[in-house]
Amino acid sequence: MQLQFACALAGALAVGATGAANACQPGDARLAGHYYLNGVMEVGSELLLKKDGSFEFALAYGANDQYGKGCWVRKGSTVEVIPAGRGSASTHHTPDDSGFSGLVLTVSGSSLVWNINGSGHKGRYEK
Repeated sequence: MQLQFACALAGALAVGATGAANACQPGDARLAGHYYLNGVMEVGSELLLKKDGSFEFALAYGANDQYGKGCWVRKGSTVEVIPAGRGSASTHHTPDDSGFSGLVLTVSGSSLVWNINGSGHKGRYEK
């Protein structure tokens, strides 16, 4: 009996984990794609926005590496890149941060503009 319960619990957790991983709402298909950051010296970054509303993010700045996965959503003229486990994206994220807390990007044609921490220093994620 205990073994059956343990197997049933493990199965439920596996189904729950799969459901949580697919909890993103489909994104704006016109924005989906693989982006590369340009215009920020000494920073390499890629952003993959998937049609299913999920994303993958990577950034390298000197010895500081950041990585994140989660959901993205278009809100008017902005795109919020929200890491798993967070309810919103940080508006203050920088390449210096030790972890990834999300991005708020402005849609500009086929590019996404990152106004880094509101500092006026801007980078462009381009396909």
